[in-house]
Amino acid sequence: MSETVEQYEGWWATKPVRVKEGILFSYYSPSAKEISLAGDFNGWKKRFTPLVKGKDDVWRIVLELRPDRSYDYKYIVDGSWVNDPNNVDLNPDVAGGANSVIYLGITGEILNPGDPERHKFTLEGRHIYTGSYFSTNYKQRFEYYFISPRYEEGEKLPIIICLNNYIKSQELHIYARKNIYLAIIPSVTLGGQYIRQGKLNVFPELLDQIKHSFPVDEDRVYVTGMSYGGLEALLVSLYYPDLIAASAVVFGPYRLRSYKDKIEKMNKEELKEFINSLDYPHRMLNNLKDFPLYISHGGGDEAIPLDEGAILHKILKELGAPTEIKYYPKHGHTWYMVDEDLPRVFDWFKRFKRNKYPKSFNYTAPNGFFKSSIFWLDFSPSVIEQPVEIEANINDNNGIELAFKNIKRIRIRLNSELLKLPGMVYIDTGTWTQEMDIDEKEKEIELMF
Repeated sequence: MSETVEQYEGWWATKPVRVKEGILFSYYSPSAKEISLAGDFNGWKKRFTPLVKGKDDVWRIVLELRPDRSYDYKYIVDGSWVNDPNNVDLNPDVAGGANSVIYLGITGEILNPGDPERHKFTLEGRHIYTGSYFSTNYKQRFEYYFISPRYEEGEKLPIIICLNNYIKSQELHIYARKNIYLAIIPSVTLGGQYIRQGKLNVFPELLDQIKHSFPVDEDRVYVTGMSYGGLEALLVSLYYPDLIAASAVVFGPYRLRSYKDKIEKMNKEELKEFINSLDYPHRMLNNLKDFPLYISHGGGDEAIPLDEGAILHKILKELGAPTEIKYYPKHGHTWYMVDEDLPRVFDWFKRFKRNKYPKSFNYTAPNGFFKSSIFWLDFSPSVIEQPVEIEANINDNNGIELAFKNIKRIRIRLNSELLKLPGMVYIDTGTWTQEMDIDEKEKEIELMF
């Protein structure tokens, strides 16, 4: 690399330029002891891409970058992250600041401001539009982006809800339209100030608003998220496994790696008991025993260790959930990896539709504020501020076995897809049993405790 950049000594430090070997980055600093380059192209790794200092006190590096993309980047000068002082192009980051950015055209040339080819990187150029709705729960207007494919009148669309700044994906619009999905990208506020703060009822409210605005197939609702969005997608899945067909989480901080040694040799029953001993929301992992969850993680991720994804996968697999994990050994914490992963995400979603009538399910939550139904069962907590727990199973004798805590009322929505109806139905709560002769294919029954 030093031989490559030596030939450019005498060139003054400028914004990145195209040279025959790739893109030349340069930074002038006589006093710096170490300068590195971090960005979308290397997963924002701090010391992975060091610059070489020339005799002219200009630090340089040449990178080969994939064309037809934009790249956010920063220089790390003796440990301090700084923007390129010679590049006026900036891109907002999630922390409220900005990164330097370059735009590469189809042939790999750097596109200058005003170049018409840069239009394709804009929201308008990608045909991504904005919408909003007013939250009656929180008396606030939420904005979102949406990508709508072409569809026939009367057609119901699968929907992918993409959390935490997914607008930075440069290929979501391509795969959403290719697979005929409606893509919704809520504002980061919805995730950071609501979902991650435990205000989970913001999600079904969003979903209801989208259903009013678009022709959504309610059995094909999918959720994904990157980084904190991965955590948000997991939290939404824990609370609403009955609303979502499948999820895909991408290098999220699930805060599970501290359990690695504890669960190493546990069998399924031991693991379930261990999960039940944890604090919320981790205690809710048993809610996902049959839930389809795809996990991806970069092996070179310096922001969130690979063990976070690996331990989540191990837990769900041991519980019996349909789950897969994809490692990207060379990738760090980057949207470049997200875009590379998108074909697998859409392939994963195509495999699953919502099961409205599971024969067995678990549900627990830290309180009864945000949810009063789960699959084919409605419930009311005895004390709304306290945790609720429900376990329901359909046995081979047309019986419903129920176990619960902090529940005062249950309404069961009997259905011939769930039981043999018409017919005799047996209900066992562990403290008493009841038999009912049901002469309809669908019927609601209410139990008080």
